[in-house]
Amino acid sequence: MLINSKYKVILILIMLCFSLAGFVFAGTFSAFTGQINADNINVRVDATVASTAVCILSKGALVEVVAEAYDWYKIRLPKEAPSYVRKDLVECINMDPVANPGKCLSAKVIKDRVNIRLGPSESSWILGKINRLTVVNILAASGSWYRIQPIYQSFGWVNKKFVSKDFVPAVKEEEPAKTIKEIAPSGRMIIEGNVSPYGVVLWRKATHKLITADNKIYFLKGNRKSLNSLNYHKVKVTGKLISPEANKYPIIEIDTIELSA
Repeated sequence: MLINSKYKVILILIMLCFSLAGFVFAGTFSAFTGQINADNINVRVDATVASTAVCILSKGALVEVVAEAYDWYKIRLPKEAPSYVRKDLVECINMDPVANPGKCLSAKVIKDRVNIRLGPSESSWILGKINRLTVVNILAASGSWYRIQPIYQSFGWVNKKFVSKDFVPAVKEEEPAKTIKEIAPSGRMIIEGNVSPYGVVLWRKATHKLITADNKIYFLKGNRKSLNSLNYHKVKVTGKLISPEANKYPIIEIDTIELSA
């Protein structure tokens, strides 16, 4: 009995050490933008070589790294990643009136914690979850499913050896560095207000503005058709501030936008 008790104490101490180590590592990780350093790199559903591939990235592609596990980085899914949502869990809010009448272009989610899947079936891998009133952009219909643009809250994994951390992003001529400034540490903010159309602003396709309850104005950079469908509605925007907060009209690059209840 004494030997068994001794082993139990040792086992508990070992488990405690691992738990504390995991806590320290998790606490010291900082999200960053990395660059893919080789061609035909798989983004996978899990941090193993044997897991299903979500999509393929080319050399030079930029990825937003949000976490790490052993030899893998967890990234936000790129635009080319397949993503599906069940039609009965969303409500169309924007139909194509010209090119393909009746085709849904964007929809709002009508329930909480809705699964976004890799393929159009309940057995497909879950890539992320979204809540009620989130607006998604529809790319195509597939039976009882919609293929959508990947949501901000969907993730995949890339082996660390294919991601370079230290690189200098190129600055486009039409986007002078002096006009772009992210807020630390993540550069994200959440803000509520009413959406209305505006026009092209500051070398960027910021076609709409958001007016808060205290009458502060922000320009919005996002999917134009989805924003048009939300004109004159109250919304909650999560996004990246890409111009100084002190500017008369700061610009937000939209990650997600929801109708306010």
